[in-house]
Amino acid sequence: MPSGNMPINPREGEIRVSNKVGPLILAAMLILVLTIQAFAFDYRAVEELMHTKELRQIEQAIDRLEGHLERNPKDGEALWLAAKAYLYLGDRLEEDVLETFEKGKEYAEAATEYLPESPHPHFWKASLIGRIGQTRGILSSLFMVRPMKDSLDKALELDDGYADAHWVLSQLYHQAPGFPLSIGSKKSSLQHAERAVELDPANLDYRLQLAVALEYNGRQDEAIPVLESLLKDPALKGEPEIQAEAEELLADLSK
Repeated sequence: MPSGNMPINPREGEIRVSNKVGPLILAAMLILVLTIQAFAFDYRAVEELMHTKELRQIEQAIDRLEGHLERNPKDGEALWLAAKAYLYLGDRLEEDVLETFEKGKEYAEAATEYLPESPHPHFWKASLIGRIGQTRGILSSLFMVRPMKDSLDKALELDDGYADAHWVLSQLYHQAPGFPLSIGSKKSSLQHAERAVELDPANLDYRLQLAVALEYNGRQDEAIPVLESLLKDPALKGEPEIQAEAEELLADLSK
């Protein structure tokens, strides 16, 4: 006689389970695929393209970043990298320079919204403000000094060891007019240059800025050995612009 507890047909049981669970599994897999796509973007490869400092490679980096951001508009990491790429691009253009820096600044501002606790968006926002100011000319850009400083201060608030922020602040305090027009300060320029070199003693840009800040503070005798050491560094062979600046400054100080 048939039992009151009839066994479930294994095949039917599998079908019923599949009908209930299948859509859930598919949805989970779709979410997983989308998540992987969002995070599979190779940020390092894009940054390496930029660091070649070749126009074509920078444009390739921008194409990759903007293609990724079309699908992932809230990716703060990609946003600040796009800001950086546009700064590098603007440095290498002869036309539409201001518009290029402005677009980079927009990316940096968006990045600060989605990555508020990362120092990178704030640093690149400040750097692009500085480029915009340089392009417009100091007399028409004094109002930009304060927001630039605020962004750099924010980067250092989030990471006091952010050497690039100390380096740029040193330049800002050096180049901006002093009180009452603006924030220019010999002492602050030197302090930030010293801190940058302390954090990264091998960095050529930081060492050049330290010499500049020392000269700015009337300490030429200390600036000269910094420049002489810099000019003997084998790494300088790949940085003709830094070499030219260092040689020019050393010649002036040695007169």
